[in-house]
Amino acid sequence: MNSGFALSLITAFMWGVLPVFLKGILRDLDPITITWARLLFATITVGGYHAWSGKWPSSGKFSGKNIGLLAGVAAAMAANYWLFLAGLDLVAPPVAQLTIQSGPLFLAIGGWYFFSERIGKRQVIGFAVMLGGFWLFYAGKVAIPRVAAESLSARVEGNGIFLVILAALAWAAYALLQKRLASQFPSSFILLAGYSGAGILLGPVSSPGHAVGLEIKQAWYLLFCCVNTVVAYGCFAEAVQRWEAPRVSAVLALTPLVTFVASIAEAWIVSGHVPHELLASPVQWLGAFFVVAGSMVAALNTRRSLSKSQV
Repeated sequence: MNSGFALSLITAFMWGVLPVFLKGILRDLDPITITWARLLFATITVGGYHAWSGKWPSSGKFSGKNIGLLAGVAAAMAANYWLFLAGLDLVAPPVAQLTIQSGPLFLAIGGWYFFSERIGKRQVIGFAVMLGGFWLFYAGKVAIPRVAAESLSARVEGNGIFLVILAALAWAAYALLQKRLASQFPSSFILLAGYSGAGILLGPVSSPGHAVGLEIKQAWYLLFCCVNTVVAYGCFAEAVQRWEAPRVSAVLALTPLVTFVASIAEAWIVSGHVPHELLASPVQWLGAFFVVAGSMVAALNTRRSLSKSQV
């Protein structure tokens, strides 16, 4: 098996199961504290790597403009992580994971507006298919009365979806800022600046003391989410090095389907039954298929890909 393909599959799996574990922790910890713990772990891990390798940018790179852009990276990353969790707290993991797929669409628009990047015809078709898929998926949630009656209220779920869309916008802002800084700093250092800066921003409003009272299962969930933050990005970065970036992105488009399966499996293992809000209607499955297919079409038209930072 191609190593780039294998690493892409691992990344899709890690990102796909992440919302399921995050949802489990949200029963005991608030979104800001969970985000701060993940950022702290990532800062220590990635910072330790840089300290061990000695690969630090020269002091001349830290101009006032670049420092401001790095601060923007930290703010965008903090917003992305926190908003996704805040939205996930109100919706089921599959809904959050599918909604966050709107990020590449916002990124393409931002690349066109800020960097005059061309959006090809195949990308336009892919994004149009994605938008149609989103419409089918959300419309499908009320297509079956049994599902609509037992799911979260439309207003609460609508707020959750809105927060995840804001998280996707924050991710696109992070990616655009990273693109601007790519000629000055290596991607790993930009990521470290984002992790550490975002951790500093959220630290004062987090409640790490609450993590002390977690049950064993919840503590393992939190540890897995922290490790996932670093491992998933590492596999993604290595996959891009070994395989064409558009193909990597096409494999990662499968992430929402992983979340669907993982959510159902976790519910069955933990409680012995699957809540109706996790059982997608045929219309929803069709919508999810179109979102994934459209994402693949758009990705395979992209010759160069920005580094991706997921929840």
